[in-house]
Amino acid sequence: MFPDTSVKQAEYLPDSYQATRWQQVCAGDKAAFGEIAELNYTALHHYGTRFTSDRDMIKDCIQDLFLEVWEKREKLDYVISIKPYLFQSLRNNLIRRIKKQSVFSDISENGDFPEDGLSAESNWILSETDQLTSNRLKNGIELLPKRQREALYLKYYENLSYDEIGEVMGLQRQAVANYLQYGIQKLREYWQCKTILLAFIFNLLLP
Repeated sequence: MFPDTSVKQAEYLPDSYQATRWQQVCAGDKAAFGEIAELNYTALHHYGTRFTSDRDMIKDCIQDLFLEVWEKREKLDYVISIKPYLFQSLRNNLIRRIKKQSVFSDISENGDFPEDGLSAESNWILSETDQLTSNRLKNGIELLPKRQREALYLKYYENLSYDEIGEVMGLQRQAVANYLQYGIQKLREYWQCKTILLAFIFNLLLP
């Protein structure tokens, strides 16, 4: 039903464009429905890998998601933020599917951390553009608990706001801030430890 990769990308279009096409979907426009699916497929598929490495399952859940959108289209004209709605729906579909297979671990909300200081930490992660694409930092992200990984992904890879992340993950705004702060702090610690270790090894190799 959907391509493996999307030629069009939602990130290159204004939100108002998708909002208009969404309203056309709600009115029964099949061409608009196909475009909404095409625009969001790649981002949804990538997001699905946060939960499982089973790409067939991800594809099935995305297909189920869009089939459900089409079937319920007349009742979805209230949706304003398209991307958070689709992400949340895919998340719910994947969790239900994985739970049925009894391989999904508990992702219940845990831990409280203060919100103060998040801005400075966010500035750090946003300024380290080339580091974010490096294997070392990606490895650091993979070491984080699932909820922190998911929040960081939605914030820094999908550019969702705190409120949108909360909508997708079913969290209050403060909880989103907590997860982001905790994750960024752990990434900084990981990166600093890696840098110190590399410097130590380098010194050992000096004559």
